[in-house]
Amino acid sequence: MTKPIVRGVIFDCDGVLVDTETLACRVLTEQLCEYGCDMDMTKTHDLFIGGTLAMVPPKMKELFDITLPDDWLSECYQRTFVAFRNDLEPFADLAPILDLLDHHNIPMAVGSNGPHDKMDVSLGKVGIKDRFGDRICSAHDVANAKPHPDVYLLAAERMRLPITECIVVDDSQNGVRAGVASGATTIGLVDITPASYLSDAGAHFIANDHRELHDLLKSWIAGH
Repeated sequence: MTKPIVRGVIFDCDGVLVDTETLACRVLTEQLCEYGCDMDMTKTHDLFIGGTLAMVPPKMKELFDITLPDDWLSECYQRTFVAFRNDLEPFADLAPILDLLDHHNIPMAVGSNGPHDKMDVSLGKVGIKDRFGDRICSAHDVANAKPHPDVYLLAAERMRLPITECIVVDDSQNGVRAGVASGATTIGLVDITPASYLSDAGAHFIANDHRELHDLLKSWIAGH
């Protein structure tokens, strides 16, 4: 691909801005095991990372013929928020990326399948929530969650930019598919999901960590 135009950058939240994926996966796995589902961290990741928690009950019914209780979702969020407040750490190399974009007056937004209250906790915990203002977008704000492009299109709209002039950064296959479907240049950031999976999902570029992401964005911005 030719060097993309970078007028705005839209980040997924979990696994990109905040190191939540392993914590959330652990909480969900422990909870499902308590309900009698034969789950482990690998199974939980493969089934649900990059999706929505609405996918969980039908999958547990299909795999284990177990019906989750009506309050399972609120309990899952409660446990997850406790884990975030206690154990969540910022990505060590994220700040230089945000500083780079600020320095060049490039607006930033968030586009996540997660709900706002979850992002309020996680982004607030690592001290970056205020950097995004009203440009924090959830799949709960739109008709369709990722892999549909809706949340990324909303984020571009909030930045008042055409999506084709935005960069999307996502660490999941569904998120990469959403970014590509939106029309944005899409970077697959490797966290839990392997680079080959992100490439197969259609990522235009791969960054193996936040340092590579920084260098990629810097090289594109330098020519503008």
